[in-house]
Amino acid sequence: MNQDTVVQETLTGWLHSQMRRNSRFIKYGIVGCVGIAANLSTMALLLTFTSQRGWIPSTLANIVSTVGNFFLHNLWTFSDRQHQGMRLVRGFVYFALMSGVGICVTTGAYVGFSHLAAHLPATAAHSRSIAILLACQFAAILLGASVSYALNREFTWPHTEESAAAETRQVQEF
Repeated sequence: MNQDTVVQETLTGWLHSQMRRNSRFIKYGIVGCVGIAANLSTMALLLTFTSQRGWIPSTLANIVSTVGNFFLHNLWTFSDRQHQGMRLVRGFVYFALMSGVGICVTTGAYVGFSHLAAHLPATAAHSRSIAILLACQFAAILLGASVSYALNREFTWPHTEESAAAETRQVQEF
């Protein structure tokens, strides 16, 4: 076996082990990307078709993406801890409460970033443009998502002995 093959096999093995170990985080990230697309699309529509430029479009875009993310996370990211039946309603309430903190972080950061953009020489002339406002929203989403992930992982889909066994099986299948 030549050295390139050994390096390739070692790297492939390491990458596969990292994906198994971090599969839930990877899934959360994929759903998060879908949520970011939904959030920014909603925000772009609101900025294009309304005169709103403050915190309201940011908040509404966050709510739209949060609702969609709950169902995707419940079906895929946390499938081993999935809420069903009446637990689905309770799970959504928990998710909404935990995500509410993330929405507040995102909205507050958006207001701060857009205010900052209005005062930076490079962006001041265009601070009300959709592109600048969407960039502010994107940066704010990254902050709010990290808070939302931590809270929802602990409270909405808590780690139990039953879910630990299912997660072990899921990692082995991945």
